[in-house]
This record gives sequence, C-alpha cells and structure tokens, in this order.
Amino acid sequence: MKSTAPLSLTRTSFHRQLLLIFSVGIIFLALVASITTAWITSQQVRTLLVTEGLQVTENLAEQSVLALLYDSGDNALDAARTTLSFPAIQRVTIYNARHQPILAQQKSQTPGLDMERLQWVQDGAALIEETPQAWHFMAPVYVEADPLPAAPRTGRELLGHVYVIMHKDTLHEIQTSTFINNIAIAVFIAAILLLLLNMSLTRLTDPLHTLSRLMEQARQGETEVYARVHGPQEVTQIAAAFNTMMESLAERDRRLREHNLQLESEVSLRTRELVQARDAALAASRHKSEFLANISHELRTPLQSIIGYTDVLIESMEDEGQDTYLADLERVLHNARHLLSLIDGTLALAKIEAGRMDLNIQDVSLEAVLAQAEETIKPLMKANNNHLETQLDSNGEMLRIDAGKLLQILLNLLSNAAKFTHDGKVIMRVRHSSRMLAIDIEDTGIGISMEQQTIIFDPFRQGDGSVTRNFQGTGLGLSITHRFCQLMGGDIRVISTPGQGATFTVTIPLPVSAEGLAGNRKAGDTTIAL
Repeated sequence: MKSTAPLSLTRTSFHRQLLLIFSVGIIFLALVASITTAWITSQQVRTLLVTEGLQVTENLAEQSVLALLYDSGDNALDAARTTLSFPAIQRVTIYNARHQPILAQQKSQTPGLDMERLQWVQDGAALIEETPQAWHFMAPVYVEADPLPAAPRTGRELLGHVYVIMHKDTLHEIQTSTFINNIAIAVFIAAILLLLLNMSLTRLTDPLHTLSRLMEQARQGETEVYARVHGPQEVTQIAAAFNTMMESLAERDRRLREHNLQLESEVSLRTRELVQARDAALAASRHKSEFLANISHELRTPLQSIIGYTDVLIESMEDEGQDTYLADLERVLHNARHLLSLIDGTLALAKIEAGRMDLNIQDVSLEAVLAQAEETIKPLMKANNNHLETQLDSNGEMLRIDAGKLLQILLNLLSNAAKFTHDGKVIMRVRHSSRMLAIDIEDTGIGISMEQQTIIFDPFRQGDGSVTRNFQGTGLGLSITHRFCQLMGGDIRVISTPGQGATFTVTIPLPVSAEGLAGNRKAGDTTIAL
C-alpha cells in the first residue's frame, strides 16, 4: 500500500536561514545606503557652509579697510557685529600689518589658533584650518595705492588681516538628522521587503520541507514513500521526479533481491569448490615437499659415494704418477660437488616448507663462527682476487643461537659477494648486543637493479636468469638465507645500485628461542613451485 504525504505548509529551518540571510543583507544595504547618503549630504552642506564662511570673511575684510588705515578697531565695530550676527560665526579678529590685533569680538569663549599656527594668507579669503568643532578663516585686507596723477599705478598695499571662526554645529545637526531620517526610511523599506520575501519563501520552502521529510523517510529505509503532486509548478515537478525515482528504486530493489538470492547460491557452490581445491593443493604441496626431502636424501648417498671414490682414485693415480686422466677426474669431482650443493639446498628448502627444519639453539662464540666463515670463504675470495675485511662490535657475551644456520647465512652471503666481485673488497660488519644481532655484508661488485631486487630471494631465481648468464648457481642461496632468518625471527634486506656494489643486512632479535619456531613457520609457510 503506497503512503502519500500531503505538502503541508510548515515553517522550516531552511526558511528561517534564508530569511535571516536576506534580512542581514537588506539591513546591511540599508545601513550602507544611509551612511553613504548622510556622508554625501554632509559633504554638500559642508561645501555650502565653507563657501558662506569664505564670503563672510571676504566681506569683513572689505569693511575693515578704514579701521586698518587709521589703526583703530572702533571704525570696524559695526562690521564685526554684523558678521557675528550670522548664527555660525563665533569670533572675529582684525590684525594690522604688524600682526597685532586691533579688534576682537566673540559670542562665546571660543578658543582661537595660536599665533604660531595662524597662516597669513596673501591673496583672498582662505580656510586655514579645520577642527572637529570649527572652521578657521583668514583674509588679507588691501588698499589700492593712490599714485600721483602723472605717476603709474604701484599696486596694492597690505593693511592687515581678518580672522573669523565659524562653528560646525549646523553641519553636525544636519548630519545627525540626515542619518536618522535615512535609517528610518531604510528600515521601513526593509521591513516591507522582508514581509514580501517571507511570503514568497513560505510559498516555496514549505512544500520543499515536506519533500525533504519524505526523502529522509526514504533514506531511513522506507520504500513505499510517495509525494502528493500538489502546489506550485516548481514543487509539482520535483514531487513527480521524486515519485519516479522511488518507483525506479523499488524496481531496482526487487531485482537486487532476486540477484542476491542467485549470488548466494553460486557463492555457496564456489566456496565448497574452493575448499576442496585448497585442501587438494595443501595435500599436493605437503606430498611434494616430503617427496623432495626423501628423494634429495636418497640422492646424497650415491653422490657422496661417487665423490669419495673419485677422491680415492685421484690420490691413487697421483701416487702412481698416472696424470693422463687426472683432469677428467677433477672435472667429475667438481661437478659432483656442485650437484651435491644443489641437492643440499633443495633438501634444506624442502625441509623448511615441510615444517621439518628445527633450530639447534646453543651458546656459541661469535668470534669462532666468524673465524670459521672467513676460513671457509678464503679460497673463493682468493679466486677472484678480493679482499675480505671483518669489523666486529660485540659486548663479549656468548651468543645463544643456531650456530649451523648462522654459519650458513654468513657463507651464503659471503660467497654471493665473492662471486659477483672481482679485484674488489668485501666488508663484513657484525654488531652484537643483548637484544639484537645485525650483520652487514657489503661488496664493491656489479650491484643489483631495482627489478632484480624484487626476485633475488625467490627460490631458483637469480638476477640474471637467462641461459647465457655469466655467473653460475642454483639460485637457492639467498632464498635459504631468507628462510633461515625468518626461522630465527629475523629478516634480511638489500640496498644496491648497479655498478656500485650491494649491501645485504641481516637482523636477528636476541635471544633466539625454539618457542618462536612454530609462529615463524606459520608466518613463512608458503608453497613454492620447484
């Protein structure tokens, strides 16, 4: 059953916000218009008053000629009183040519300018200073020189100055009244505009509020919500679009429910298939690892016999002086040992993946392990004319670790550095503290590119994996080293630039304990395709 909500006319917060915004805007515009109008009016009135003051000052100067000729203020007393009869004029003063006052009249105790601040103008009346309370005017008083009949005119003679003070009360009253009147008119007009605006907003926003309430109901999950198409044209269009959208959503939900049921059945089927495939893959991986461990062990026995018999045969032929087949036997012995190293690596990797690699934790001397590694790697260093340098920073305590795996890590990294370095230097830095064992193997060899660094720890992978590569090897050394580090709770990383050597860093938290072996196996128990 569809529920249809009427478009009721209710006051909304959106309405109030719009009304508040428009109210603030209209009031702001009214204030700006009032202030602007008052300012323009005041400027016009000021101009008129200043013009009036200049005219009064100029008239007083013209009427003060006789008083200055006779240096007697009584002759200008009537002119001064006439000037003071203007409402805005507060004080008049007449100065002679020596800047001495000969007449001073005022309505009230209006302070004048100090003598130092008076500007003795020379040409016409002028406003010499304006203060917040008054204007100060000054005008020169001239008399035309009376030349002899036969002599040319010699110009005017300066007799003195007149000084007039005119207050600003009239200007202030006009400014105040203009501002108040403008504000009143603006507020009245703003009230009318706000009333009209409120009516228009009510007509538009109340139906929109109803639609908003319906949309909120739809957002909360109600599906059968439809608006009544009623009201202004704009609102009816929105209501019709909303109803169309709700119908589309209802149809979409129906299809989604059907599709969801279908997907659930397919996911359930695929999940059972994936579980079966996973179990089969785990079983195959376990059988593969066990097969590799068993077959590698079976291959080592006859291969060791071949190596042993070849050694005995070489010694016998050397004792008897038969050198004809010694070179062939040496090649057989070299290839057999190379094959044995491949089988040993495969066996070690298979044991790790099969979960049969155990840690033999014991207290060992770090100096002894390093010395053994140096002695073992010395022939390979000498073969490529490399120099090995060892730097040890140790606290002197015994190291509790699997000595065999630590030695294998050192030999793998040192042999790798010696193989890829010619006529260079290999540095082995070892730092031993109570909480960490850190080993850096740095060489000056050919280096490793960023692309190669992403695969060198994978089994049977080398930086140069082509059949024409220049360096031989199985690609298991770094992979086994990586697994040994993880087995003891540590890690290995490489920093290298092609052509500038490489630095392998091994970090092993101390002390190493067999309790962490199970967790390490689970963390590193991945299947590798051999």
